Amino acid sequence: MHYRSGDNAFCFVNMLSLNNAILCEKLQKSSNINISCLQDKALNAKFYKCEIASISYVLALLCKMLDGQKFKDLDEGFLSAESCISEEEALEILDFLKSAKVLIFDKNLKFYKDFENIKYFMYILSKEFNLRILDSCEKEYDFSKSKLGVLKELDNYDGLVVFRCKLKDNFLYCSKQFLQLAKLKHLDKVNIQGQNLNLNTKLYLDENLSGTIGFLNDESKGLDFVKICIKEAK
Repeated sequence: MHYRSGDNAFCFVNMLSLNNAILCEKLQKSSNINISCLQDKALNAKFYKCEIASISYVLALLCKMLDGQKFKDLDEGFLSAESCISEEEALEILDFLKSAKVLIFDKNLKFYKDFENIKYFMYILSKEFNLRILDSCEKEYDFSKSKLGVLKELDNYDGLVVFRCKLKDNFLYCSKQFLQLAKLKHLDKVNIQGQNLNLNTKLYLDENLSGTIGFLNDESKGLDFVKICIKEAK
């Protein structure tokens, strides 16, 4: 069953306006929250910024704040520090969930190494607040058979990172900060290497971007955030 327009949504999706513009448009008529490391200004949602690929810790923090006894082995201070979602923000999100109807997760989470725990935490929240669970393609899920395991350590994304998504061309779009760190210039021809990634392209300075995450047109399967090495192409 697809998303019903007007239902308040708790989302953790990355740049939905690029990857599913139709669903992004449907969310215009509701009150929503989105947790991501990237702010999607076209998405109608209150934005909470987290670290890259830290949603397992964000959801763990919410569940710990919801039921401290059930999740007594989880340390809320550690989860908050690692994900960069404060305990105050977690309480705000839990309060919002009382009026939410649906939980929407990014389909790319299926490639995350801790997806089994992510499914479990989503199930706990959906059960407590009577939420339907959809992915960012509007497919509905039942995670009632999921089980909690030991939380996996977060990956390190220090340095330059690309976010793979749907774009109109094959430039690597980046910020001034990205160019400075890479010691490169606008329209430089470069070679990019990362996990399952090796290509030549041109850099394109986008004044609307900030930080060290570049945007690359790439819809191949796998993690949407890739830590990269970049050098001028010969």
